[in-house]
Amino acid sequence: MPQIPDHPIIRNMERTGYPDGKEPRMPKCPICGEPCHTVYSSWMAEEIFACNNCLTTDDAACLLEEEADD
Repeated sequence: MPQIPDHPIIRNMERTGYPDGKEPRMPKCPICGEPCHTVYSSWMAEEIFACNNCLTTDDAACLLEEEADD
């Protein structure tokens, strides 16, 4: 009985886990160079300034308290 080889997609999935045999490329932040899911840009200049890895958040009320202390 002749051996029928598996479809190339099946062979790739067994070998690498991906249908095309290549790991998907992740977008990278142009600022920190790390793989990221979200980039943040200014709405005026439409320029990317951070990603979900290199952006931190602070409570806006803290800014008021710091201004009051000065």
